[in-house]
Amino acid sequence: MDYIELIGKHVNLTPMMENHIEPLYAASLPSEIWEWSATKILSYEEAVSYVKEGILTREKGLHYPFVVIDHANDSIIGSTSLRNIQFDNQTLEIGSTWYHPTRWRTAVNTECKYLLLQHAFEKLRMNRVEFRTDELNIRSRAAITRLGAVEEGILRMEKKLKDGRIRNTVVFSILEHEWLSVKKNLEVFLER
Repeated sequence: MDYIELIGKHVNLTPMMENHIEPLYAASLPSEIWEWSATKILSYEEAVSYVKEGILTREKGLHYPFVVIDHANDSIIGSTSLRNIQFDNQTLEIGSTWYHPTRWRTAVNTECKYLLLQHAFEKLRMNRVEFRTDELNIRSRAAITRLGAVEEGILRMEKKLKDGRIRNTVVFSILEHEWLSVKKNLEVFLER
């Protein structure tokens, strides 16, 4: 995929680059961010690896990682990605999303998802966009449901985490014919 920058009222989604390592690491410091995440940034070295791996997967066409830049202070506050991109099947996943806790329960997540979904359905012409989260991550599950995604089921014992716990993964999706209704609802949320 070509260079993609998605610009909203509250945030910009900018392609992840090596010069983002330090500000991304600074945003990643609060430990509560990583409670339910399969991937964690718990050291500067992990931030370096996170960014370099993100760039590599983008170059291979597998994922497209973004940094989230808050308009309020022009700072990096987290990351999100278009993942598991399958142009043959016209599907992708939105994931690897995290924000600094000061941006939780703000318009940031709603606008990020709006921009990503709009790009997926209106530019990339996807038929299906998927979301996955840990079964135990109640906050994430509620946020995905609030977007208008449909919970499809639970993949049991789907992923072994670094700490040895085996996670059950909840799968959600939004289909192309559902996008217009989801889009209208997200626009209402963003108007508030």
